Amino acid sequence: MNGRIIILGIDGLEYNLVEEWDLKYIKQNAYTKTDLSDFKVIVTPPIWASMLTGRKVPEIEELFIKRIKFVTARSNISRTKTPWYVKLGVKILPLPIRRRLGDALTPRPMQATYDYLLRNKKYKTIFDYFDKTWTNGIPSYGRNVSNDEVRKAMKEAVKGNLKPLVEYAMKIYEQDRRALFGALDNDYELVFWYTPFLDEISHFYIGKKLKLMNIYFDLNRLVEKVSKKLDENDILYIISDHGMEPVPGSPYGGDHSDHGFFSSNTGELIGKPQELFYLVINKTERRGKF
Repeated sequence: MNGRIIILGIDGLEYNLVEEWDLKYIKQNAYTKTDLSDFKVIVTPPIWASMLTGRKVPEIEELFIKRIKFVTARSNISRTKTPWYVKLGVKILPLPIRRRLGDALTPRPMQATYDYLLRNKKYKTIFDYFDKTWTNGIPSYGRNVSNDEVRKAMKEAVKGNLKPLVEYAMKIYEQDRRALFGALDNDYELVFWYTPFLDEISHFYIGKKLKLMNIYFDLNRLVEKVSKKLDENDILYIISDHGMEPVPGSPYGGDHSDHGFFSSNTGELIGKPQELFYLVINKTERRGKF
């Protein structure tokens, strides 16, 4: 393998907005809307886990299926059939009670699965095929995107106070940016960078197009800076797990859309997020490990 492989994982990056605002550095030489039809729930950890392993990880997805069925019943991020008794419970039980019951029956799946692939060696990951790798953590591979601070900020945002969430999200983004450029100054064969901030903020900014546009333009400038640090043979992929769209009646204002984003500087494209795994490992000469 002659050059590095660099993957920019941007949680919640919406294909339609990249297209609408013609963000050429994010689009790169080829870009596409990814197909999430294999997933019963459009949530973060199961989709990132599929990118890392090349397949769905049912143990992760099942926790989210149970949680969504019980707590929300109806959701644009779920393709599961909700039992009649859950629908009845939604009508007669307040949300805080349903959440407490959900915690008892199905503990918070974000916390339960954030390091699943590190703990469970049943699945080989993309990192097992390279000698020198770096990541700042990916959901299901060491990145907890649902800590106490962000949950508290989200609760405030639902009440109409967006300041704590915006400050938290931008703080995380800045930390992730610094980590990325530090990694690019080293000789890693594979760099898989991840940031959750856009997902967190887009839930509430999806209807505030000017504010969201400024953030997308900043991401476009970030990719431009990354591109300028690449050597001739380096490969750059940009991927998201899902997009984001307005959802009338949502307490947030927006929720996950049922497609993601992918682009490359090589002209290569994938159809589904799990195909990233095969695209990447086929770039290494260590194919005998697969």
